[in-house]
Amino acid sequence: MNDHRGFTLIEVLIAMVVTFLILGGAYAVFNTQQRQTTVQTNVSDAQQNLRAAMDFMSREIRMAGYNPRQTTANFGIQDIKFRNINDATAATGNSYIRFTWDKNSDGVLDTNETVDISLVDNGTITPGIADLYMRLPNDTNVRDVLASNIVSLGLAFAYDANDDGELDEDAGGNTLWSIDANNDGVWDNLVVDQSAGTATITATANLVDTRSIRAIRIWMLSQSQAPDPKFTDTNTYVVGSHVVTPNNNFRHRLLERVVLCRNMGLNL
Repeated sequence: MNDHRGFTLIEVLIAMVVTFLILGGAYAVFNTQQRQTTVQTNVSDAQQNLRAAMDFMSREIRMAGYNPRQTTANFGIQDIKFRNINDATAATGNSYIRFTWDKNSDGVLDTNETVDISLVDNGTITPGIADLYMRLPNDTNVRDVLASNIVSLGLAFAYDANDDGELDEDAGGNTLWSIDANNDGVWDNLVVDQSAGTATITATANLVDTRSIRAIRIWMLSQSQAPDPKFTDTNTYVVGSHVVTPNNNFRHRLLERVVLCRNMGLNL
């Protein structure tokens, strides 16, 4: 005899509850994986962006002073005063550098051989976000964006005051890293401690002579393109003379590198 009673209401309700639990669990797993993928993509993009910018900047700075014909043209580092994101000289701004090198090896300083690198807020490309720019100020002021979403740029300089081919050192035998903290033309020594989150600046009486610079220490801090509402970055990053604590929903990455100016009289 066949049973035509089918499912009871309770059985149907139980089946629906189990189905909803399975679907809810599947959605939770999917949502978690999607968020992790988004986070990883944002971090990866920020890291790649940072590395590419650092590599390009390092290669350019390494060529400062290149003058194969040894002419009297003014090839070398020209200016290191801090500038703000409006590209104006300001002691409270980010680090900046202007240098020259003989790109075509003709012994003459041509209009496209003066290079500026700084952080600038371009209102057209990425409004409200500082971008790392390379500018040719004497060549119709052409600008190229090296990287976007760069939060802070720090530079410090090691020099050879007595021109003996060696970097100047402190009493402990450590390389002296210096900046012009006040844009006043006088060196200030800089000691960075990432673990303590401090940048210690000590005034000196030594006048800035950009011709004596032999090495440049670069710090660059980038942020992810998109914020993560479930994350807050409260870390402290020391970017040269700047101490940055974002306290926002973006993820950040800091990269540091030392570039030796091999065309500026350094014994290598």
